[in-house]
Amino acid sequence: MISLKSYLSRDTEAETAYRRIIGLFLQGISLHAVEGDKADHERFQEDIDKCLSVLSPETPVSELLLVVGGALRAMEDYNQRTSKFVRRQNTELQHMVSMLTQTIITIGASSEHSVNRLQSIEKSIESTRAVEDIQILKLRLSECLEEVRDEARRQQRDGRDALENLKKELESSQEVMGSLKINSDRDAATGLPGKSEADRAIRASIESPHGKFLVIAVCSRVQAVNARFGYSVGDRVLEAFAEHFKKGLSASDQLFRWQGPALVALIERAERLERVRTEIRQFADIRLDKTVEVGQRTVLIPISAIWAIFPMAPPLDAFMRQLEAFTAAQTPRDYA
Repeated sequence: MISLKSYLSRDTEAETAYRRIIGLFLQGISLHAVEGDKADHERFQEDIDKCLSVLSPETPVSELLLVVGGALRAMEDYNQRTSKFVRRQNTELQHMVSMLTQTIITIGASSEHSVNRLQSIEKSIESTRAVEDIQILKLRLSECLEEVRDEARRQQRDGRDALENLKKELESSQEVMGSLKINSDRDAATGLPGKSEADRAIRASIESPHGKFLVIAVCSRVQAVNARFGYSVGDRVLEAFAEHFKKGLSASDQLFRWQGPALVALIERAERLERVRTEIRQFADIRLDKTVEVGQRTVLIPISAIWAIFPMAPPLDAFMRQLEAFTAAQTPRDYA
């Protein structure tokens, strides 16, 4: 127990000096006390100031002892409250670190190794008290968080790469789908591109028509074959007709199923119209015979065509009307 009686004597000069020393100590305690809670710290300073206010040369020794004892109790109480405050702050800090650790783990930006390190640091913080240990944990946490940042950057980079690859695959798929869409306009009977493709090719050729011709050929009697033997037989007749026509053309010529029993071919030749007509006549005028199985019998069907050749020449509308007129004149109205 601390006692001041031995320092207080009847020597007036010495007693005055002791009183001044006591006052300085109390002022020092008030001024340099560790601040925890701000309001609590201010209240402690007010308590010490009250003790100092009654400290004077006239203060009796008995009362002086009470003043000093009160100051000591105030300091003891304040230290206890401040220690609790510091421990509470430390606990809150531990909870904050725990929440941050769990958040980082939950968002999944870190690897399993980083997660294990974070959990280990979290457990170490709960039992750490020494400043040196806290500094070590701070360094470990800094290194671990750097790994987490690196992992997050890697995942972002991988995500960007995956997105870029997905875009490329999508573009490639669109090109494939576009190709399939173009190829889907194929005539089921002949396997040739259909009328929409023929329209596009004609429109493109009419823009630079020099040296280009269009051959149109209508297969005869297909409607009668359909009516007598069925559409499947009629399709086989058209297939044989298209195959024969294709063999007579050059590899660079374009052949299309036009409409009904008609085919059109876009060809490019340096010769005059008459020479080109002679070339086409050599295979277009040949009469074919197609043997087909109908039920239990074999049927021989003759295949012939009526054809014409037109030099490509604008305007487009007038040229298309020529084709439609020729086709309509050679095809029965009820052809399906």
